[in-house]
Amino acid sequence: MTRRLFSSLALLLVLCLLLPATAFAAAAPTARAWLDRDSMQLGETVTLNIETTESAAEPDFSVLETDFELLNRSSSTSVSIVNGDATSTRLWAIGLKPRREGRLTIPEFPVGNGKTAAVQLEVGAAPVVASAKPGDDLFIEVTADPLNVFVQQQIRVTVKLFFAVNLTDGGLDELAAGNAVVQKLGQDRAYDTERSGRRYRVLERRYAVTAEKSGLLELPAVQFRGRALSGNDPNAMFFGRGRAVSTRSDAISIDVRPRPAEAGNGPWLPAQSLELRAEGITEPASGRVGEPLTLTLTVVAQGLGFEQLPELELPAIDGADVYPDKSVTRSRESGGWIVGERSRKFAIVPKRPGSLRIPGASLGWWNTTDNQAATAQSPSFTVDVAPAAAASAEVPAVSAPAVVTAAPAAAADGAQTVFWRNLALSSFALWLASALLLFWYTFWRRRGARPIAAAVPAPAGQRRDFDQAVSRGDAHAAARTLLAWARREGFAAVNLGELARQLDSAAQQRAIDQLQAALYAAGAGAVLPADLAAAFRDGLHRRAAPAAANEDSVLAPLWPGAERH
Repeated sequence: MTRRLFSSLALLLVLCLLLPATAFAAAAPTARAWLDRDSMQLGETVTLNIETTESAAEPDFSVLETDFELLNRSSSTSVSIVNGDATSTRLWAIGLKPRREGRLTIPEFPVGNGKTAAVQLEVGAAPVVASAKPGDDLFIEVTADPLNVFVQQQIRVTVKLFFAVNLTDGGLDELAAGNAVVQKLGQDRAYDTERSGRRYRVLERRYAVTAEKSGLLELPAVQFRGRALSGNDPNAMFFGRGRAVSTRSDAISIDVRPRPAEAGNGPWLPAQSLELRAEGITEPASGRVGEPLTLTLTVVAQGLGFEQLPELELPAIDGADVYPDKSVTRSRESGGWIVGERSRKFAIVPKRPGSLRIPGASLGWWNTTDNQAATAQSPSFTVDVAPAAAASAEVPAVSAPAVVTAAPAAAADGAQTVFWRNLALSSFALWLASALLLFWYTFWRRRGARPIAAAVPAPAGQRRDFDQAVSRGDAHAAARTLLAWARREGFAAVNLGELARQLDSAAQQRAIDQLQAALYAAGAGAVLPADLAAAFRDGLHRRAAPAAANEDSVLAPLWPGAERH
């Protein structure tokens, strides 16, 4: 009885925990609206879709009648079950035919407890096509923009198949051209339009064409072959295959000009627009010696694929090492244009404190809209670089106490000479005693700290850790263990740059530079210098400290005239 009561209480607890989550999911309805395309020509149709995840009445589409003719509409409901949770989605679709040209706005629609966002539609003028003769069952229209271009400049080409019959099958040729690169953009689009008083169904394809050499570029005719059914077609009775139909477009000629002399000798980049951005560093900026700063350069060009964009470089920086990463590239389609992007990261490692100026990068290109040369420029930055963090407090240097003596006038008196000699000897004895006392204090202080230092791994252990990190190709572990080894040996270094400046071996300094390149350059941590372990096989070669100046030379002679003896 007790076990059954316990099971019932546990089940009730689980249900109580699930109810808030279910209520929250049910209380979060969403509604959205979208068009099947965002630009069209007058006379064509577009479909407006509205979707919601809650139970709601059909939106009031009558508000659209000012700018649109409302056509057929439909609705559907779908249910999806994910991890036991059921979600119901309601969708309404309505055909719209614009009444005028220009930018039209689909307003917000209240749907249930939410509302959709407004949607913009660009409506262009209806084209005048001579081949669209009354009575034609189908025809093909090919348009190219622009018709006068530079070599390697993108041409937007649109192929439209108009048909007023029921097609059972068929194939539309893909656009092809000699001495040019042809790239299809997106998926085929289907919609309705009206030409010369007759209603047509339209299949639309868009292409990006880039001429590879100057001269006359011919876009050959595009052909369609298929079969169609009609109400008075006798062939429709035989297996419903219908009659054979075909049509073709006119060829198009495009004038391709060579690269202009005003473009200079740099990369040839004919584009509608080009932007060079810098990200990762914002002013006021600060850094520290030995610690990398990350700067990302990105170029975005409308009318060029990423393959046409050059590799991004950062100018040399005085006072810092620069390690570039691999580029990230992509191309996308926007409004019939190819938009190419190329992005690259740079690790900038300051070498000295103070003000560090990171210059901006520049990229020359050709503005096809204005038909003139242009330059894209990224901003420059100024970074306030602080010294590297000290590994340990520095011990102030102890200098000998100053001895101030007054030079005797021209005394030749024997007692006076003895007095000054005794005073000098006494001062020297006091200084020597102070130095011995300091040495004794430092020696016994270090000796007294040995039991505590015994808990720190021996230098041999840290050397072994460094060798193991190098053998397994781990750049980060190699840098970490090398610094730990150096600090154990008494080096005051918190990063590899400081350690390199304290070494007297050119081979070891070169090995540290290569190790930093493996840390910060492309594929960081993947490849270590082949001779990294060999460079430190004989231990760390410390740079000798500069000899102290002989302070006795700046003192007045203790026995004037002694040089004469």
